[in-house]
Amino acid sequence: MSVAGARILLVEDDRDLSEFLRHLFEQEKYEVILSVDGEDALHQARTIRPDVILLDVLLPKMHGFEVCQCLRQDPSTCLIPIIMVTSLTSIKDRLTGFKLGADEYVSKPFEPIELLARMERLIERTRQNIAANPLTGLPGSVSLEDEIKQMLKKEEKFSVGYGDANHLSDFNEDYGFEQGDGVIRLLGTIMRSAVVELGNRNDIAVHLGSDDFAFVSTPARAEVVGSRILENVEFLIPMQYDEVSRERGYYLSKDNEGRELRKPFLTFSIGVLNISPNQFTHHAQVLDQVRHVLKEAKKIGGNQLVKMP
Repeated sequence: MSVAGARILLVEDDRDLSEFLRHLFEQEKYEVILSVDGEDALHQARTIRPDVILLDVLLPKMHGFEVCQCLRQDPSTCLIPIIMVTSLTSIKDRLTGFKLGADEYVSKPFEPIELLARMERLIERTRQNIAANPLTGLPGSVSLEDEIKQMLKKEEKFSVGYGDANHLSDFNEDYGFEQGDGVIRLLGTIMRSAVVELGNRNDIAVHLGSDDFAFVSTPARAEVVGSRILENVEFLIPMQYDEVSRERGYYLSKDNEGRELRKPFLTFSIGVLNISPNQFTHHAQVLDQVRHVLKEAKKIGGNQLVKMP
């Protein structure tokens, strides 16, 4: 995930150091907002919502530790990652910073390259944590869009798979949302394991919300990954129903008037879109097209994969 263009709130009252860091970060394509005291830092953080705050400890008007504590107590800023930078080197000072909510602690003098690397990792980790779906732990739509953007820039062939469960609303109605959440978690595990086992090293699986999932791979691996997902769905999803229903191949339910209904088991449809260099210019075009392929798979019904082209 690229962090180019990320916004840094640089809180430092040493003008020379502040200008040096500003120049360093802007060379790496960061957007830098400067602040020279603690009170202004709080105002800026609440106003611009930066991607990361580089916070000096010894500041005019308001101590850096106090600023950190206020940021963590404010719902509008509590998730912004904070790197504390200071000439204070005692273990006690470090522990104070971490207890108040700092994510990283850098001592002066520091190595600029190391600071850049630590800041980049922190931004990436925070974005992934925020984007992750709490039900499955998989990254979400932000990660998918970022991945597609990067692949389009590389101008290489790649593939996007889009998956969607069928009959989940019936399952939730008849078995309850708690068991329905269990099915979604299972689908997330199936997606992740197929991508890890059969995909390439940098392939990703994502959970877009509800019963929508996706993965990014290469044309050589995407259909293989998708086929494994369906194999596992065909084996594991029927286990979510009772033995009698499994033997029948369907389960029984009742409508509002008490009439008995036969209902099909939950299935999964996958659309796979293979993308050539320069075929699309925007990630939204890719997503629109792969959703169209998914619709074709859903028309066929059952556990089905449709690939295009």
